Amino acid sequence: MARKNVLHYEVLTGQSLSSSFTSPVTFIKYLDNISYQVNVKTTNSTGTFAIQGSNDYNINEASPTVVNPGNWVTLPLGGGVPFANAANDNIIVDMNQVPFNALRLVYTSTTAGTGTCDAWIVGKQIGG
Repeated sequence: MARKNVLHYEVLTGQSLSSSFTSPVTFIKYLDNISYQVNVKTTNSTGTFAIQGSNDYNINEASPTVVNPGNWVTLPLGGGVPFANAANDNIIVDMNQVPFNALRLVYTSTTAGTGTCDAWIVGKQIGG
């Protein structure tokens, strides 16, 4: 039986929403369907989330060290722009047939507050 690649990883833990940030990069080689879950805990922070993809980001998998930091493009999301709106919320971004080499989550703060967020990425390979 073939092995199916699966990724389940927490990319952010207790990340402050008081200013803009970019998550660490997730190398998604061999994965087809990806989702991000962002759990927002705030009463006063506002801002938007985006997913960025890169095809030229590359790592040496043996080290793993970054070989090329890549160029990053914000992906259009079919469900609109996810946002933190001064309230606790759980956001899911579901992406099928993702053709990129690497992804990262970006937050742009519009109102600095005292909120935090946790973020998870899950990826699965079709077939195997």
